[in-house]
Amino acid sequence: MFAEQELEALRKFPEIGREELFRFFTLTPADIAFIEPGRGRGPADRLGLVILSR
Repeated sequence: MFAEQELEALRKFPEIGREELFRFFTLTPADIAFIEPGRGRGPADRLGLVILSR
């Protein structure tokens, strides 16, 4: 289905710049407020929300 070069590219992490790294992997204040533990969410719930929101 995939050429060997395509498979090799799929098996590696993509090149990502510093700006993209911060944009995609930094929570905004709105993100933090949404996953706040005071809303009845435990650690596993909050981790799942963060992963899904990115």
